[in-house]
Amino acid sequence: MQAPLEPGAVESQLLAYLKRLERNYYDWRAVHLHLSRLKPHNRRGYQLRVAASEFDGLLRRFDSELFQLRNGDLVYVWHGGKFAEVDQVILRLRYLFSDDPLAHEVGAEVEPVADLDLRIERDLDRPLPGKLCSWFDLEREFDTFRFHLEDSFQAVDQARKGGAIAGAPLDPARLAKIEANLASLNFAGLIRRQPVCAVLPKAPPQPLFTEIHVAIRELSNALVPGIDLTADPWLFQRLAESLDRRLLTGLAKDHEVSAAGAISINLRLATLLSPEFLKFDHAYRQRSKAPVIVELQLIDIFAELGGYLFIREFVRDRGYLVCIDGLHYLHLPLIDRKRLGADLVKVIWSPDLCDTLNPAQRDDLKAAIKRAGTDRVILCRCDTAEAIEWGQAMGVRLFQGHYIDARLRAARPPAIAAARQALRGSAAS
Repeated sequence: MQAPLEPGAVESQLLAYLKRLERNYYDWRAVHLHLSRLKPHNRRGYQLRVAASEFDGLLRRFDSELFQLRNGDLVYVWHGGKFAEVDQVILRLRYLFSDDPLAHEVGAEVEPVADLDLRIERDLDRPLPGKLCSWFDLEREFDTFRFHLEDSFQAVDQARKGGAIAGAPLDPARLAKIEANLASLNFAGLIRRQPVCAVLPKAPPQPLFTEIHVAIRELSNALVPGIDLTADPWLFQRLAESLDRRLLTGLAKDHEVSAAGAISINLRLATLLSPEFLKFDHAYRQRSKAPVIVELQLIDIFAELGGYLFIREFVRDRGYLVCIDGLHYLHLPLIDRKRLGADLVKVIWSPDLCDTLNPAQRDDLKAAIKRAGTDRVILCRCDTAEAIEWGQAMGVRLFQGHYIDARLRAARPPAIAAARQALRGSAAS
């Protein structure tokens, strides 16, 4: 016998809502948006809030309800409107999460085939099924939809109960434990550095600045082994802001960082108005005149555009540069770097770029790189020579990634390399 369902508050409200619809579900439809299947970096709290806000217009137009489930999924149930009208919102969300493979997967799931002839006659606007969305015509699939939801809730319960095996999700108690230990934790071993370099054809990489960030996996292993810190996007957003503040506190005291030249730090918007940022600004500026670049996520900017415009002026008045991080290649032609007042933009490299772009798309992207400034666009996550070659062919001059790191290590002066090898040999003997 199957274990009883244990839905949360929102799940219970959704099931109660369906119970009321049982009396008359003519011309009702539903879509289940599987945001929990997105990559962890696309499931942060503010990103899910932005996704939910995209349905505001539909909620005003139709007799409808939107439910945000505890795993981050969205379920929208509406009356009267066509599938195509709702699919316009889904298309905007696919663009919003366009750096995630899930946003491009269509036709990967099989929808129910009952009454196929009738469906073809009435629902020509019904979108293709996929891993991101499940669509339902409740007039003919009411029970199918209800069973689908119950199965989904059951899967979430089983995943949570078996979390100790697969990586239990972060919960409020564990978050409180992490935050309580952050002040006393030796942060030095958790800080990672990766350079951004200018790379011209047939020339070695020239480091321009170094990005500094916290290693999330190592943090989890140090404080809460076996816990997936990114599993709950709402709690991870809170944790990320706490890590921002702890990182800034450490950097304010780190004399080696201030002597190392230009740096970049990936921060949340709210962090830039925190006391920790002001203390970092005061302490760091007393020791170094090197540029500091603040990296902000694109989705964070558009979630709070008014706040971004204010904070941008706030940090630029203090001499900071601004980099828009996390751009998918589809974003770049639509983003005006100059109007947003950003100094740099960072585009994520993907091997698919070599295969998916047709000549017109390639020309559009190349023109967008030129408009943004070939010395203002950073191609990141470059782990192969192919990424560098593609970027240079498109006019990009700035790169970041493990391939660049390897080239820099290989280019170290022989004396330094020999000294490092001697030290390793002494330690081993």
